Formats: sequence, structure tokens, C-alpha cells
Amino acid sequence: MAQFTYKCITKDGKIAEGTISAASQWAGKRKLRKKGSSVLYLTSQKQFSFLNKISFFGGLSATERINFFRNLASMLESGLAPTTALSVFEEQTKSYHHKKMFAVMRRNIENGKTLSDAMIRFPRHFSEYSIAIMRVGETTGTLVHALDRISLDLETGQELRRQVITAVAYPVVVVTVMIAVAMVLISQVLPKIAELFAEMEANLPFATRALLASGAFLAANALYIAVVVPLFLLIVLGLVRTNHGKYFFHYVMLKFPLFGNLIQEYNLAQFFRSLDSLFSSGASLIEAVEISGKTLNNELYRRALQKSRAILLHGVPLSDILRAHPALFPLHTQRIIEVAERTGTFQATFGRVSSHYERSVRHSAQLLTALLEPILMLVVGIAVGGLALTIFLPLYQIASVLK
Repeated sequence: MAQFTYKCITKDGKIAEGTISAASQWAGKRKLRKKGSSVLYLTSQKQFSFLNKISFFGGLSATERINFFRNLASMLESGLAPTTALSVFEEQTKSYHHKKMFAVMRRNIENGKTLSDAMIRFPRHFSEYSIAIMRVGETTGTLVHALDRISLDLETGQELRRQVITAVAYPVVVVTVMIAVAMVLISQVLPKIAELFAEMEANLPFATRALLASGAFLAANALYIAVVVPLFLLIVLGLVRTNHGKYFFHYVMLKFPLFGNLIQEYNLAQFFRSLDSLFSSGASLIEAVEISGKTLNNELYRRALQKSRAILLHGVPLSDILRAHPALFPLHTQRIIEVAERTGTFQATFGRVSSHYERSVRHSAQLLTALLEPILMLVVGIAVGGLALTIFLPLYQIASVLK
């Protein structure tokens, strides 16, 4: 049984809050409704803690944004007005800046604006993609469904992003730990062995002398290294933030062995999932393609799609836009979209293609991790064996001398 935090309106018309044990979120809501309560929100205590830890200056994190849309959908579904729902968020968050944001949104709605219009003033928190789906939901009277769709899409995107980051970060973490261990051995263990050899007037093995020389060089130039390395990293980060630097970095990532295919699949999954959500919500193809392109993080994909609106307005098919960038959109995907254009089955096709690439991302991430594990184990084994040799070889020589 999981623990859920809830806030509800009792059958007496009073607002009550607390915790409840239930097998699932749905079961928890059912328990409260059986008591005659109208559920404002019900979320796991783990999720609730995230919402209470909204960063003070930055926008909502991915998890916080998911919880916001999910809880907002639950409150509107229970019959609450958007202004009342925003009052709950305003009371719930501990961030001063986000209290102000929810208060401004609430006042805008009270002055006659729609919920999507109130959100558009805060682009750091609410993307153009989310607002577009909400607008369609408001127009068609399916706002709750639109909010549920947004939270589900964000959750899927977060899961895929986590898998990609885990696969890419795994070798970096292993190599970093290996270097840290080597630095400790070179700076702490080997100098003591060198002192012992000096007292015995014996010669150290070549491998040990080489490592000691490396350690001495690092120690002698520690100040320069401490200044140059962070400065170099700052310069690289600054260049990556420029338009040309970002484009070059993303190009290298797409061409990078092992990781490039995974990054391509992730961007395609994100693009077609956004297309599917927008198009199935009622947005036009032109609007769906334009907004979906803006949701992508990779600069190559963003630039390839940024002029899609003007091109589509001139009657150019979507498949031709994809065909113009064969390195970004595989041939089989171009053919599938071309068939969808002829048969008028965009909605089913976008969903099918997005599901295909989501499965591909999961499979590629697992395959990459499985492939890297033995390679990294071999590298770590060689490194550890080499370090052990430089340490135990002189100790063996000392033991031989003492005999």
C-alpha cells in the first residue's frame, strides 16, 4: 500500500487535507469519493515533495511540471474552477516567485482570460507545445483530457531522457571514478613507498618511477591546472551556448560512435510524439509541425524544421521536408509519412511512428549499457592491474632485499 497526500472538499463543504493509504492513485480517489468528498488533488508523498521543492529562481522542473498538469486535471475534473485550482497551487508551493506566478494567473482568469492565455506569460514554465494543446482543449471543451495528455507526454519524455542520460553518463562516471582512485594512489601511496626505497638506497621499478614523475608534475603545477582546466571548461561551455557552437556540438553528438544513433532516435521520438499529441488534439498539420520542431533540443533538428510553416503553406508535403534532411530523418520514416499523406492517416501514423522510436530508444539505451559494461570492465581491469603492479612490484623487491 502506498501513501498519498490529498486535499479535498468534504460533503459538509469544508476543505480537508491529509494522507491516505491505497493500492493506487485511482483507489485513493475512490476511497475519498465514497466518503462523499470531492478530490482537489491526490498524489504520492514522493511526488508531493517534488512540488514543494520548486526551485526559487528557475522554472518548473520536468517532474514538477508533470505533477502540475496532472493535479490540475484532477481538480478540474472534480468540478473546481481554474481560479480555485490555482489558489490551491498558490497555497501549496513554498516558492515566493511561484506563488506570485499562480496569483497572476488566477487574476488574469478572473479578468476574463483563458487558462492558456494566463500561462503564456510564463514561457520558462509552460512551453508553446503545452499551451497549444490546452488552447485546442479549451476550444473543443476537452481541457481535462488535454491536461492529462500533456502530463502523460511529459512523463514519457522524462523517462526517455533519463534513459539516454543514464546510457551516456555511465562511462563518464566510471572513468571519472577510476581517475580519482588513480590520483589518490599516486599522491598518497606511492610517495611513501618511494621514501622507503630511498632509505634502503634501492632503485624503484620504471613503472613506479613514471607514475611518481607524473604525480610530481601535477603537484608542481597544481595552481596552473586549477586555473587553466576550469577556465578551459568555461570557454567550451560558453562556445557551446552560441548558435554556431551549439550546432557544431549537436552535430558531433549525432555523429559520435555508439551514442549518435541513440540521440537521433530520442529526437525523432520526441518530434513524432509532439506531432501526435497536437494533431490528435485538433491542431492543424502546419501548426503541429512548427510547434513540434520547437520542442526539440537538438539544434540540427530545430533548424531543419524552423521554416516548415512557410514551406507547408506553399503546398510542399511534409515528406518532402523530411526528405531534404536524410541524415536526420531515416528513409523508412520518410516513406511512412509519404504513405500517410496519400491515405490521409496522419493521426494513426504519427502515433505509430512515435511508439516505434520510443521503443527504439529504450532498446538502444539498454543495448548500449550492456555493450559498454564489458568494455569498461576491461579498461578498469587493465588500469587497476597496472596500478597494482606499480605498487606491489616495489613491495616485492623490498621483501626480497629483506630476505
